[in-house]
Amino acid sequence: MSDNIASLGFAKDQLVTPDNDELNKKAIQRWSETAVRRAKYIVLAETAEDVSKVNKLDLTIKGGGHSCSGTSLSEGGLVVDLSRMNQCVINLEQRMIKVGGGMLWSDVDTETAKYGMATVGGTVNHTGVGGFTVGGGYGWLTPCYGLIINNLEEAEVVTANGKIVTCNETKNGDLSWGIRGASSNFGPAMSFTFKLFLRPNPIWAGLLMYPPLLLTSLFDAAAKWEKIASVDESALIFFGCPAPAFTPMLVVILFYNGSAQEGREKFAPFFALGPISDMTREMPYPELGSDGPLNKTPWLHLETARLLNQPPSLPSTPSIFRSYSTTMQSSLETCRKRRRISSRSTIIFELHPFSKITAIPESATTFSNQGNWYNLIFVMRWTDPAQDKQVRTWASEQVDFLRGKEEQGVQPSGRRRYGNYAKGDEKAPEVYRGNFECLAQLKGKYNPDNVFHKWFAIPPKP
Repeated sequence: MSDNIASLGFAKDQLVTPDNDELNKKAIQRWSETAVRRAKYIVLAETAEDVSKVNKLDLTIKGGGHSCSGTSLSEGGLVVDLSRMNQCVINLEQRMIKVGGGMLWSDVDTETAKYGMATVGGTVNHTGVGGFTVGGGYGWLTPCYGLIINNLEEAEVVTANGKIVTCNETKNGDLSWGIRGASSNFGPAMSFTFKLFLRPNPIWAGLLMYPPLLLTSLFDAAAKWEKIASVDESALIFFGCPAPAFTPMLVVILFYNGSAQEGREKFAPFFALGPISDMTREMPYPELGSDGPLNKTPWLHLETARLLNQPPSLPSTPSIFRSYSTTMQSSLETCRKRRRISSRSTIIFELHPFSKITAIPESATTFSNQGNWYNLIFVMRWTDPAQDKQVRTWASEQVDFLRGKEEQGVQPSGRRRYGNYAKGDEKAPEVYRGNFECLAQLKGKYNPDNVFHKWFAIPPKP
């Protein structure tokens, strides 16, 4: 591979090897240290043509580097880093934004806010645009406008044969369909064009905190709110054991596209419980994604293990959190002594009202979870690399336990998996469900030799 790379004509500052220790350390840094791998070559791509040069080699793509699974690095392999492809162009007349494949959502939010506009991004804004988009993409604006892929108008993709292809509804429409949920099988996206929406005023958001005794009451309030929530509202509930006492607490992040007065009225069931801390306030929209339970902590090892869960109105939901609470409390002393799990480890319930999501048929994209489902996320954080395997095993056991409860009596064909929130043991047919066969045929057209196969690989059909 060394001869191939050297002959491709990259500038000296575009090719990073382990020999350049300082630059290499920076190039392999990821959100989670558990995702760090020692790549042999890292190409800092600046154009789609740069990516086209290497697409026949066994490569890995790095966009935002937010995955905990290590999918954006390859031990001893080749990584194509898109971070230099971070420009954007805003078309105010058409209300569109064209975004480079290496941009972060924080960059997008900052640029669009200058014009009083926004697009659907993630709930945290230090994630990369590319991976989060092609995997589906839930965000604070999802209740009003749908998933990120539902607002993707056009993309530029480097396909397996090295061609740079523009795809949209009228041009290469089959590829446009395929990348909206399954892009890892067809080629990396170099740019995305999204719809823009007017967002001229501050939003109201922030944290409320409750003692664990209010667990059942909190989920009752969430279920009550869920039934009447408008498209301008969203919420997260998460559970953690903050220092210094490591006392379990319940925290809610509220979001409302409007004033503080209106927001408090909309979320009255939560305020009626009497939170012990209220940190809600009006703020510019871009500020919302920079804080919360998944804020940027690159010095820690992280493991996220996640699954789709049923609505919080069902009786099983509080019992799941209660079981986790009991497990965490009984394990905290052991974890602190042996595994050194950080107090910032948490589980998160994303409560994005889904009426807009369910209004779009699953067949419209290759994302196969456009239903009345919420995401339940485990985020484990620790500092001792010697404990990586133990903590990951512990987190995996928790998810397996919850899956067993939620999927009891459910046939494999009825189980749902969200690729962006993958634990790592999911199968491609579980992720793509009813679209799997069509995707296999489409892959036979665009990627017959299975050049791109690193994430939920679909066997191509002729």
